[in-house]
Amino acid sequence: DLSMNDERTPLVPSGQSIQDEPGRRVSRAAAAQRSKTDMYNVLLLSVGFMVLFSSYNTLQNYVTSLLPGNLGNQSLAVLYVTVCIFVFTGPTVVAHLGEKWTMVLGAACYCVYIASLIHVVPGVVLAAAVVIGFGAAVLWIAMGSFITLCSAPGEYGKNSGIFWGIFQMSNVCGNLVAYFVFAHVGKAALFTAFSAVAVAGVLALCFLRPVRNNGGEDMTAAAHSSERRSITAEIKAVVCVLLSPQLLALAYMFIFSGMELAFWTGEFPQLLDPESIGIVLCFAGIGEVVGGTGMGRLGDRLGSSITIVLGGLIYAAGLACACILKDSSPEPHLAKASYLAYIAAFCFGVGDSTFNTQCYAIIPRLFDEATALKSFTVFQLYQNIGSAIGFYYAIPLPMHGDDGSLGQVWVQCFLLSAGTLLFVYVDRYKTRKLEPSPEDLEE
Repeated sequence: DLSMNDERTPLVPSGQSIQDEPGRRVSRAAAAQRSKTDMYNVLLLSVGFMVLFSSYNTLQNYVTSLLPGNLGNQSLAVLYVTVCIFVFTGPTVVAHLGEKWTMVLGAACYCVYIASLIHVVPGVVLAAAVVIGFGAAVLWIAMGSFITLCSAPGEYGKNSGIFWGIFQMSNVCGNLVAYFVFAHVGKAALFTAFSAVAVAGVLALCFLRPVRNNGGEDMTAAAHSSERRSITAEIKAVVCVLLSPQLLALAYMFIFSGMELAFWTGEFPQLLDPESIGIVLCFAGIGEVVGGTGMGRLGDRLGSSITIVLGGLIYAAGLACACILKDSSPEPHLAKASYLAYIAAFCFGVGDSTFNTQCYAIIPRLFDEATALKSFTVFQLYQNIGSAIGFYYAIPLPMHGDDGSLGQVWVQCFLLSAGTLLFVYVDRYKTRKLEPSPEDLEE
């Protein structure tokens, strides 16, 4: 069926055109130009996030170790609880500002939190955690919607993988810099540099181009112009989507994707020598890049079910290595860390990127565009509930230290198993049939 209900126009044989809207005809050249704009946006979005999170992700890996007492865990837990509260405002903010400026606003909130760590005052840090919680809530919802608008049918996994692979270079770059400069500068100087880098990431997002449909209309604004409702009405709409059978089944994987992130960025670093955290977590970043670029395309080719199972097995291997580190404390081999630490970090990175790219890819295959925005909201809600739980329960149930236990590992194993099985069920039996890809239409 060539009359697709999609903003995108498939490629057509040279010299022909296809009907887009009544009275309008679109050439192959126009479709090719739109495709170039979409790829420009995906790449610039990826680079902007990479720069911003080279600062934030690296900082998050250190705050549980560097801040006094449990302030690091507390601030991160407050952050993710705040996301769960403000996530319902995401669709309304996107509808009023559009995806681009919503992402700029959300990214600016990250700068506030990073800057609050230059001179640590507990009350200020916790207040800044609330600010970044709002920013994170709207940023990731807008990002998911923007990637969807820039993706033709059948390209959700590929574009999500491109984004995730480039974005997660942040873990490599940020941790490498932190590792080499950590011993030579104070914490205040390090966090000041992180703040400057984060601002550069915000500025990059300002140069995103509008996503236009076949009629030349700006879809990043027009797609939501009819949805500007009150926050109360938006919350009701999101709750209706949240209670859909598909998302209830996916809730286990969504929650797990937040909990596993909290584990390997918050608890796992505490199993390491502080001076080795940066270099070890570089391997998590390498795993994220490998997983993002490889698993995204694998998901499009072989299906999300096979990909999510493979990612789960790789992540489980990382958990096994972490358990050995905790129980046997093997001798360090490289930069004050055991080879097992590097293997575990790499496995965590591949697993995390797999879970996220496949969750982002399955949503557009479950719902149409209008409902997909609310579905990204639900995904962010569940994921941040998982992260909040992960940072909170790590305080009374630590894995590190003489009194540490494997309680966190068993909880993750349960959620990973249940989440994988239900994800496969939804992917196999509940997703809607995609429109033909441009390549198929050309043939």
